[in-house]
Amino acid sequence: MTNTFRRIQRGCLMIAVVFLCSVMGHHQLTGRPILEGAYWTVITVAGVGYSQNIDPATTPARQLLSIAVILVGMVSVAYTLGVLLQAVIEGQLEHAMGARRMIRQIEKLKDHVIICGFGRTGQNLGARLKRQQMPFVVIESNEEAIADAMNNEFIVLEGDATDEEVLRQAGIERAKTIVIALHNDAENVFLTLTARNMNAALRIIARGELIATERKLRQAGANEVVLPAVIGAHRMADMIVRPHAADLLQRVGDLNSSMEAIMAEIFIAEGSPLAGKTIREAGSDVQDRLLIVSVRRINGEEVFNPPADYEFSDGDCLIAMGEPEHIKNFREKFQVG
Repeated sequence: MTNTFRRIQRGCLMIAVVFLCSVMGHHQLTGRPILEGAYWTVITVAGVGYSQNIDPATTPARQLLSIAVILVGMVSVAYTLGVLLQAVIEGQLEHAMGARRMIRQIEKLKDHVIICGFGRTGQNLGARLKRQQMPFVVIESNEEAIADAMNNEFIVLEGDATDEEVLRQAGIERAKTIVIALHNDAENVFLTLTARNMNAALRIIARGELIATERKLRQAGANEVVLPAVIGAHRMADMIVRPHAADLLQRVGDLNSSMEAIMAEIFIAEGSPLAGKTIREAGSDVQDRLLIVSVRRINGEEVFNPPADYEFSDGDCLIAMGEPEHIKNFREKFQVG
């Protein structure tokens, strides 16, 4: 919650307390109905209900109550109106309301991705996740980067990603994955350690600039470490040594490519009709026109280019290549994720 909303809430609370105390005090001192007490409170705070002549029947206690209500009530109203006026003038109100909307959206998320840092890595990652319709939250402190993220209709949380309270607001306890892509390796290591302590089951993907940082990130709790310089060098080497294979892999992984085939992960859950069948019995390579590139078993074993008599099991994760429509049909036919 932003500081602006806290101040507005504080002012409204003060007014509510003054109103309640005034109404009840008037009722206790005069024995008059509650509604009359409310009416008396409103005209007292507004300063429109009295003349300079004092009713002889007014007791000293009621006079003191009137003085207190006028002073405290007018101060409370003036404070609240001042905060609202300042918020409107400085554009804080719209910003604060937008932040509250973002927080409400985040509270509804589960098994989402948290992107820490909206630099070049965060921008490209956000665009890709959006195309995949995967829910995610961006944490950023730079105003220009926040504006860019909001222009792309991303859910953005303004704040320091290394702050535990900000991570809680981003729903780190409910998140499935966090991507740590800050500009500084030291901050990335610290954030990795913080995230791991807050959620032991969280999958952490961290970026590092220096090769020496990889070991530190893994020690801090990162599941995967991405070194852009190393990956870029490997990609360029592949383009030199095996250009056609490198081009194929790049086009398969590029969602903007004109190539119709994509690479997909297909998870076999318990109870799926695919469990217990072989590739030949499933007919995936003929009927559904999928290429099963690899299978990762539940124990972590990798079966590359599985033979036709390979038998699927619960918990298997298939790495398959094919057209999006064929992959969709395969998922529906065998009730797999």
